[in-house]
Amino acid sequence: MNKIVIIFGLLFCGLNVTAQDDNIADIRKDFITKELQLTPSEAEAFFPVYNEYIQKKKERRKSLRSELRGSEKSVDKIIDIEQDLIDLQREYLEKFRKILPEKKVVQLLEAEKKFKTMMVQRLRD
Repeated sequence: MNKIVIIFGLLFCGLNVTAQDDNIADIRKDFITKELQLTPSEAEAFFPVYNEYIQKKKERRKSLRSELRGSEKSVDKIIDIEQDLIDLQREYLEKFRKILPEKKVVQLLEAEKKFKTMMVQRLRD
């Protein structure tokens, strides 16, 4: 019986984290749409590519955190992952430039900073 309770508890926690990630993604989408003043057609073309970028960035950062926590920290490996994050940003900024006007791509960089600041503030409150 205890095993069943534990399994359901773990499943519920997993579902809660997924729902929380989806909620953050929705908040991010609304925030960026407003900040960049995206038209419906721009948003339709932009967000699938942007979501892909966010997912890849999340994977790289997870790898970086794992490397930083490792018992045998490798400076070279950390630098490689940091460089990979920069390369990823460069790659996706080029993709965004094919979808959005240059001005909105620049605004995206600022909007991401604002969003991060807003989310940190919400966590503090």
